[in-house]
Amino acid sequence: MTDLSNERIQKFKDILEKEKGMEVSWEEATECANNLTNFAEVLFDCYVRDQRRKRKLKENPKGFHLEGIGYACFICGGSISDEQTWYDKYGIKCLVCQKAIDKKIIPATAAKNKDSWYSKYDLESRFNIDRHALNRFIKQGILKPRTVMNESGRPHVKIFLIKDNKDTLPPKKMVESQLVKEEKDGKTWYRVEPWYRFVNPRKHLKDYKIMDYLQVTYKNKNICQKIN
Repeated sequence: MTDLSNERIQKFKDILEKEKGMEVSWEEATECANNLTNFAEVLFDCYVRDQRRKRKLKENPKGFHLEGIGYACFICGGSISDEQTWYDKYGIKCLVCQKAIDKKIIPATAAKNKDSWYSKYDLESRFNIDRHALNRFIKQGILKPRTVMNESGRPHVKIFLIKDNKDTLPPKKMVESQLVKEEKDGKTWYRVEPWYRFVNPRKHLKDYKIMDYLQVTYKNKNICQKIN
């Protein structure tokens, strides 16, 4: 953590007061200035780390293991460390997902572009499709997954490529949550609201078959109760 001079804190205090149009305490200005400085230091550390990885990748173009703990696979989201990791130009993956990429079960680009596919969590959070409905939709051929198997022959993760489901699933940008600003008790609050609170879901997704299998309930602001 960098120690800020009183002069810098005062400058930050002046900026805050100008933006807010009200007086800001020294303590609040100090906390905000420290938070911003710490955030900048984190960004710089990330930049240095990424540049180091890029240099190593030039020496090992096919990829390499990362050192240390605290990594997550971009495909399955699993926690991985050291030799459980694999890093290449597409990012960080676990060895199970990397093997599926090598076998062309899933495209390598899926590890870099998460907007090109839906996870099971995405389908639940954006369409309220629970696991029972999801399994039914898969069996009926409504949704087509790419399934990554683990070494025991059991499903490791399922992803739903938009290109495999282009007539059914919309681009993810169409169903993104939105940040809503609210003034309450003299304070500014932010909350995240689902996409279907801002549009008519059936009109918004009229070109995609997913809406043929979901029942929109406007009264409860709940996009879908599954149709049997």
